[in-house]
Amino acid sequence: ALDNGEPPTVAQVNRLRGTLEEALTSLRSEGAEAEPHPWLPDCLTLTGGGDLEQRAAFREGRIYIQDAGAHLAVLAAEPKPGMAVLDACAAPGGKSFAAAMEMEDRGKLVSCDIHAHKKALIDAGAKRLGVTCLTSAVQDGKARRAEWEEAFDLVMADVPCSGLGIIRKKPDIRYKDPAPLTGLPAVQSAILENVSTYVKPGGVLLYCTCTLQKTENEDRVESFLSAHPEFALEGFVLPGPVGEVPEGMVTLWPQRHGTDGFFFAKLRKGPSNGALS
Repeated sequence: ALDNGEPPTVAQVNRLRGTLEEALTSLRSEGAEAEPHPWLPDCLTLTGGGDLEQRAAFREGRIYIQDAGAHLAVLAAEPKPGMAVLDACAAPGGKSFAAAMEMEDRGKLVSCDIHAHKKALIDAGAKRLGVTCLTSAVQDGKARRAEWEEAFDLVMADVPCSGLGIIRKKPDIRYKDPAPLTGLPAVQSAILENVSTYVKPGGVLLYCTCTLQKTENEDRVESFLSAHPEFALEGFVLPGPVGEVPEGMVTLWPQRHGTDGFFFAKLRKGPSNGALS
C-alpha cells in the first residue's frame, strides 16, 4: 500500500549556504511543514505545503531535494575534501551535490550525463547551490575517456534501470512494457565495466540503481567481481535503520527504511602492486 501513498519530500540542507536551523526557520516562515529528518544528518522532511521551488530556501540554494536512499548511497561511498570524484550518470545532480557537501566544495567533482539538456540541469543546480568544485560533461557512461583512466578516488555509477524502486513517485512505471527492460543488465554491465577503469588503485566504485530486481543489482555486481578480482566489496555503516552493512551492498525498501526502493554496492579497488599491467 505504501507504493501508492504520497511520500514525504526529503531535502538536504546545503551547508555551504547556512545551517539546518536557518533553512527550517525560512521554510516555516512561509508556511511549509518542515521537520528535521528523524535520522539523516543535515536533512529535512517536508509534507504538503505547495510548490517547493517557489520557497525562498529553495531559490536561495539553502536546500535541494533528494531521496534518503540516494543520499545514503553517497554517504556509503565516503567522498572527502580534496578528492577527485566522478559521477558517471549524474542528472539531475543530487548525488553530485551530496558529494560536494561531503567534500566541503574542495576537490574535483566531474558530473556527467548522456543528454545535453540534463547537463544544463546539473549546471543550474550547482549554480543555485554555490557549488564551485563541480564541472559537468555530456558523456555516455559506456564510452571510454582515455584521460580519465585511474584518475578518480571515487566513481559513482547510478545506472539506468527498470526504476521499480520509485513506483511511489512515478506510478506509470507499473504499466511500462517490460520488453525494453530485458536489455538493461547488459547496459548496466557495460557502464560498470567502462567506468571501473577510471578508479585509482585504492579508490572506490559505487554502483547504484533505483530498482529492487536482483538481475539488475546483486547479479550485476557479482558478475563484475568475478571478472575483476582487483575489486572487492567493502562494508560500511549508515545512520538510521540501515546501520551496519558488513557485506558492502544493500537494498533499501520503502516499507522498511522509509526511503525509495534503492540498491547500492561499494567496491574498493586493490592498491597497485607496481607490476606493469
